[in-house]
Amino acid sequence: MTEERFWLLTSLELSGEISPEERAELEHFLADHPVWRLRFNQLQSTWQQRPASSGTRSLSFNKHLQRLSNHLSEDTLQYESADIQIQPETPVVEEVVSPPAPVRRLYKRMAWVAGIAASLVLGWFFAGPLLLGKDKSASAAQNTISTKRGSKSKVQLPDGTQVWLNADSRITYNENFQGSLREVQLSGEAYFDVVRDEERPFVIHTNVIDIKVLGTAFNVRSYADEQNTETSLVRGSVEVTLRNHPEKKFTLKPNDKLIINNEQAGPVAESVKKDPERTTSKQIVLTWGKINYPSKADTVATEAMWTRNKLAFDKESLEEIALKIERWYDVKVVIADEAMKKTEFSIIIEDESLQQVMEALRVAGKFHYSINKKEVTIRP
Repeated sequence: MTEERFWLLTSLELSGEISPEERAELEHFLADHPVWRLRFNQLQSTWQQRPASSGTRSLSFNKHLQRLSNHLSEDTLQYESADIQIQPETPVVEEVVSPPAPVRRLYKRMAWVAGIAASLVLGWFFAGPLLLGKDKSASAAQNTISTKRGSKSKVQLPDGTQVWLNADSRITYNENFQGSLREVQLSGEAYFDVVRDEERPFVIHTNVIDIKVLGTAFNVRSYADEQNTETSLVRGSVEVTLRNHPEKKFTLKPNDKLIINNEQAGPVAESVKKDPERTTSKQIVLTWGKINYPSKADTVATEAMWTRNKLAFDKESLEEIALKIERWYDVKVVIADEAMKKTEFSIIIEDESLQQVMEALRVAGKFHYSINKKEVTIRP
């Protein structure tokens, strides 16, 4: 994706004019570029929190863009491409199309200006790498740490915060953590032990929620291919905000566990965006619970036992367990019988091989399995 395309799609998303196909294109790009996901999330958050009348937001915004477009020519909208981490599409294909109608050209130009205008709201974050004539060193370097399937990692952030990354997970953060917020973008599962700093809150962004803390320890599980996003608090206090419904905030206390359905907490329907007074039947499913300790002697909750190289399942279905096994051992798990997928297990398996894990589950679930290279098949 080119830089211009990114800003066009971003501005269309913010103005509520994006099509389903364009949103899918933007989401696919952001999923592969965590640095730009972090920037997009901050821009979206600022846009959603700005004061505006809900009934006139879109109209006044477009009028403002029209005024801007009268003063900004396309030649002035340039980038320092050396600092941009977006790679051009390969191969680059020239597409021959009919000349666009003037109205569409104006619309695209307005959308392009929208991207620039919106980015100015977060000038401290975007100015260095994006706007012409700025000092390149002004932008903090971004670090991305990721784990592959079958591996885990532990990292210490610049402020001393400890982060354990589960398999197939990724975090992105500013290298020096300067600024009023300590922000991290997370994809996958991580356990955070956050150093307290009352003047600089710690914020974690996922595709579904934002989590704001001062100093605490908690586990976050937010995989794109799973049904739910889970936040499990060990100590301290956190505030969870739904990204696409910023008015919905939830405070967790020690031992609280909040489970949010990813699909139902997704983007607001376009019809509702354009007419906020319309109601929608879409309900966001939230499940409150408590984190689980297998026994009084255990000091590590079931939800965080993976940080101690233990597979811990607490009334989890075989289907959910299969996803975890796939990530832990980098294999494909096939459940041949549909009814078996809902079978629940409560079991703790410590630092075992794939075959030992499957054998423990077989004894508990009374099923059969076979392992063929990197594929596990489970059958009655």
